Amino acid sequence: MPARLILALVAMAGCLVLMVILFVVAWRRTLAGVEASGLRYRLRCEACGNEFELAPRAYTRSKVQRSRSVTRTEARGVTLVRRPRYGYLAKRFVCPACGERHWCEVLNANEAQDVATPIALRCFGAALAALVVIGFALRAVLV
Repeated sequence: MPARLILALVAMAGCLVLMVILFVVAWRRTLAGVEASGLRYRLRCEACGNEFELAPRAYTRSKVQRSRSVTRTEARGVTLVRRPRYGYLAKRFVCPACGERHWCEVLNANEAQDVATPIALRCFGAALAALVVIGFALRAVLV
């Protein structure tokens, strides 16, 4: 009995590590897909008013953001989808004009979301499907 318990714990720990690896791979594939789509984030510095563009990798480096959004539920085929539509979205970046870290408003937040969402769903959906298959295989082995 203890050997079976140890095997189950090792298998669960292995699944946890695999989930983290699949999440990181899906995140990188999503970022690569968004970059391949040609999306550029347009930003405006709130201090000096300078407008500039950023690549998706540079955009994801800033974690601090503030936003005002309205969440709407839309019918997509047979499902109901809730998505925020941004009236205002800003992140902290170093402005290339003034050279200081300020809040920069994202001017094309909704368009960027429309481009990135299908790519993210495809990449993370594949990772989720892989996890389900691995879970069923693990259950068949351990039961």
